[in-house]
Amino acid sequence: MRLSLTPIAWRNSLALQVSLVCWLVALLTLSIFVAGIIPEQKKDLQDALFSKARGVASSLQDVTAGAAVSEDYSSVVDQCNQVLAGDEAIDYLVVTKNDGFSVLVQRTGWRTDHLGTFWRPASGATWGAITTVPDIRRRVFHFAKPFDYSAIRWGWINVGLSLTSYDQSVRRIYWRTGGTAILCVILSLLVSVTYARRQVRPILSLQAAVHQVAQGNLSARAEIHTGNEIEGLANSFNSMTASILQRNEILESVRFAAQEFLAAHEMRAVVVDVLRRIGTATRASHVWMCEAAAAPRAGCNCHIRHEWDASGLARSDNTVSTLRHCRWSGSAESTCAEGAHSGLSNHDHKPHLVQLHAQEGASTVQAYLTVPIIVRDARIGFLGVDDCTCRREWSTAEQDCFRAVAGMIGASITRQQALEALQEAKETLEARVVERTRELQEEVFAKDRAHRELAEAQQNLIRLSRLSGMAEIATSVLHNVGNVLNSVNVSTTVVSDKVRELRADNLASATALLQQHQDEISDFIRRDPKGQRVLPYLVKLGTHFQDERQTLLQELEQLRKHVEHIKGIVSTQQNYAKVSGMVEDVNLPELVDDACRILQTGFERHHISIERDYEAVPELAAEKHAVLQILLNLIRNAKEAIKQADSAQRLIRIRIRRHADSHVRVEVIDTGVGIEPQNLTRIFSHGFTTKPSGHGFGLHTSALDARKMGGSLSAASDGQGRGATFTLDLPLHRRDERSVA
Repeated sequence: MRLSLTPIAWRNSLALQVSLVCWLVALLTLSIFVAGIIPEQKKDLQDALFSKARGVASSLQDVTAGAAVSEDYSSVVDQCNQVLAGDEAIDYLVVTKNDGFSVLVQRTGWRTDHLGTFWRPASGATWGAITTVPDIRRRVFHFAKPFDYSAIRWGWINVGLSLTSYDQSVRRIYWRTGGTAILCVILSLLVSVTYARRQVRPILSLQAAVHQVAQGNLSARAEIHTGNEIEGLANSFNSMTASILQRNEILESVRFAAQEFLAAHEMRAVVVDVLRRIGTATRASHVWMCEAAAAPRAGCNCHIRHEWDASGLARSDNTVSTLRHCRWSGSAESTCAEGAHSGLSNHDHKPHLVQLHAQEGASTVQAYLTVPIIVRDARIGFLGVDDCTCRREWSTAEQDCFRAVAGMIGASITRQQALEALQEAKETLEARVVERTRELQEEVFAKDRAHRELAEAQQNLIRLSRLSGMAEIATSVLHNVGNVLNSVNVSTTVVSDKVRELRADNLASATALLQQHQDEISDFIRRDPKGQRVLPYLVKLGTHFQDERQTLLQELEQLRKHVEHIKGIVSTQQNYAKVSGMVEDVNLPELVDDACRILQTGFERHHISIERDYEAVPELAAEKHAVLQILLNLIRNAKEAIKQADSAQRLIRIRIRRHADSHVRVEVIDTGVGIEPQNLTRIFSHGFTTKPSGHGFGLHTSALDARKMGGSLSAASDGQGRGATFTLDLPLHRRDERSVA
């Protein structure tokens, strides 16, 4: 189908772009030419003025030199007047001596005067240029040449030439060059447009063909004969379109086959029409279907039951005499085996079949394709296609088509066999019903027995799961309580040491000394040296007891908090056994400070500094003791990691930030031993630990608690010896909002 070309749409088109590029190249070339030729022509005109002025100055050389020596300038004036009369282009002649005395001859007359340095240049070289001359105040071509007499420089000869002729010549140059440039611009524009139309027209033809194909007209073709890459592109496009058209025909033939096989009661009634449709779609010469009397093997007979020829001849197995026999021989067994294994045989010749077409005067087969027909995992025959016109490779679409049709034939045969079996089953329905009833009863009994066993197994699993959960909760409680008891043990040790270190014996000695002198205590305190030291000592001892009392009160307060924390742990674990945990509004910075205070003794003992970086965040609804336990686990792990490290910086940084408007984030950053990359996710697994005395429950329980509260717990580290960062994200909800949720 040839496509008619529409007029080129110039707006935002490729033709416009190509025209503009070509025209711009022409304009650039023309501009370079004009920019180079005009200055060169002006230089030629100025060189002509320079040459003319040099000749005039040379004609006055001898007369001027003699007059300068004799100081008789009448001859110079006469000679200058003759030169001015002989050439109207000469505007003035000036002879200047080295001392500035000058004879200035013009058409209006002559005069003598002392002129400036312009008329006797200091460089001493001949020069000429277009300039405005002082003393005369006109724009002329001024030429100056020194004159000598007896090898002595006496002065200068100045010649002024009128620029009237020069300006006219320059204007003519501009007019001629401008007219030529405009003509070239117009011609280049026409040539650019013509060239662009010629180059873009094949592309537009290809675009029209693509548009037709996009609208569903697969018969559209791009007829381009430019002999360049565009023609190759058009040929590739035509080949692609033809391939798509053939693929559509193949798909349509497969659809037709599926529709016919589904609608027909007998496969044999429609198989010839299906073969014809497939052969037409694949441009094949011959399509056939053969059935084997037994499993194909060397020397077995295969009978062609149905076939279609491109000439229109169709045969079926109406009578035995119409069957044509072919025999597998030699290496045919391996060929059959290969076809059965891969589902496809693809060759460019058929050496293992007896000259099937040659016996009937048909053309020699150039390429063929065979696909096994499978029924209930058994190969019962083949579906084949021949091409007698040329050697060719069967396309993927053609191979898929024959596979699909072979599968449909196998499915149709299977369905036919199933229908026959169903008919047979109907004839013996009563016996089969009795047999099936007995089988169903056995199946029901077996199913009931299986249900009972399954119920018992489920009860056992529930019991084991409850025991496992109770064991895990007990392990978690023991771990958390054990961690707090370590802090309790430290606090009680500190209290015991402080009580032991109290100076009670010194107080007893001082009171005994006072009791010995109770009758004369006033004189004893004023005059006795020992008595004079008693009161200051008692004052210091009282201050010491006050300090120790304050320390003991602080430690007892820590013990009280530890006991409260143990109660909270037990209460929290008990609440986990109920429907839900205790949800309350939690001030996260205060909770972090409480966790740090609980572990403060360990920080001081190991010289670990705590750096707090809190951002103002609102209270959140959470299980307070669960959050506190997570924080204690994270901070305690950071402390243990710093203890194992050799770093001089022993610091734990705790940062609280608002995260994504809906969450609050707590980061615990330490300078400890770090975490290896492969352990970043394993550390949250149950029972995994990297500490010699660890048990692997803390981080696992913390991650579960964070997830239960709608948050998350993660870890990050740059590697061994680089420290680690644990991040706890919790949702930012009020208690009433979370209760509704």
